[in-house]
Amino acid sequence: MDDCGTIEDCPPIATTRPMKILIVTTKSPYPLFEGRALRTYNLLKQAAGEHEIHLLSFVQTQEDLDGIEHMRSICKVVEYEKLYFGGAKMQILKDAVCELFSAAPLPIIKYRTAGMRARLKRLMAEHHYDLVHLDMLHLGEYIDLCGNTPVVLIEHNVEHVILDRRADNETRPLHRAYLRYQARKLKSYEASACLRADHVVAVSELDAQHLRDIAPGAQVSTVPNGVNTSYFAAQDTPIKPHNLVFVGGFTWFPNLDAIRYFCEDILPLLVKAVPDLRLTVIGKQPDTPVVDEIARHPHVHLTGQVDDIRPYVDEAAAYIVPLRIGGGTRLKILDALSMGKAIISTSVGCEGLAVEDGQTIVIADTPETFSQAIVRVLNNPDEARAIGQRGRTLVEQRYDWAAVAKGLMAIYAQTVTLHRQQTKAA
Repeated sequence: MDDCGTIEDCPPIATTRPMKILIVTTKSPYPLFEGRALRTYNLLKQAAGEHEIHLLSFVQTQEDLDGIEHMRSICKVVEYEKLYFGGAKMQILKDAVCELFSAAPLPIIKYRTAGMRARLKRLMAEHHYDLVHLDMLHLGEYIDLCGNTPVVLIEHNVEHVILDRRADNETRPLHRAYLRYQARKLKSYEASACLRADHVVAVSELDAQHLRDIAPGAQVSTVPNGVNTSYFAAQDTPIKPHNLVFVGGFTWFPNLDAIRYFCEDILPLLVKAVPDLRLTVIGKQPDTPVVDEIARHPHVHLTGQVDDIRPYVDEAAAYIVPLRIGGGTRLKILDALSMGKAIISTSVGCEGLAVEDGQTIVIADTPETFSQAIVRVLNNPDEARAIGQRGRTLVEQRYDWAAVAKGLMAIYAQTVTLHRQQTKAA
């Protein structure tokens, strides 16, 4: 038997041809309107420069369906399966009932469909893939359909941690109890999926350690999130001295919770010191009573989805990330760092990134300290500029997508090598 016992022991795969890789996603990687899509799209595009990429994706909206057409310009093969398209309320109800009798939690059952199983089986039979890349824990149900083809599972977040944190901030007892129940099921499922995959990719070392703790023996590596440093660069737009900006759609609960927290607990303290303060919130904002309430706030402006966030970020005096719930690392912070903005964030908001409080970011975890940090940054533009410049240097050195993709390509190659060695020895 060869002594290539772990992935760290293995040299990169020696091959004279590109690998053929199947990437399976929960949504189309395009358009680039959320963090998951940004990461998947940019890494997939980098991979397509070296390998033959096939894409199999769920589509959940017309926006997704339109984006799939764009992916045909990058991928050799593109197929999709509709999921909850146009609402599908009966299917949602059916999944909720099935979850009561399943060891898998609801977020996993949602993506367990006969149509996707059939498509994946057919693609696996028609093509000799070197590797299958499952682009979220929610696709863990498909690991066993990949047969003898090695599987890399991407964990954009440690999913059970997000639910636990959401429960921590839930004040309604029944809702909190349900979230705890789902988090327990999700933790168990997450551990099992990590052990069944050939390799697991986390976005931060903190996340990777969480996964190693719940799944001892799993092969887990870190490939950080990244940023297009050429695209996200300062535009020299005149700064509006008392303007703040937040980027994040309210379709992801942690973003909605962050702005509610900011409006209810931080903003009342802040406007006492800065009466003309204004917060611009960029991202998809559904028509709901909660969003309507935020929109009525006199110091808050909701733009909805915009084609280009850079002018809004560039003119802001500071960028805020008041997240209390989350996992992984925030691409929104990397974008803002790349644009040289002074950022005020909670510890949760910036966890997993190589930022330093007071040097490349300002960290504050209570309403009082968060509001004080904002006032200090607004009143000291030279300090804000210096923090932003150091942040730009950080992302140039560590987080450009081209550099980040090299780490993922190495994991692909090493996973295939190790799998071949183990198959040969069996």
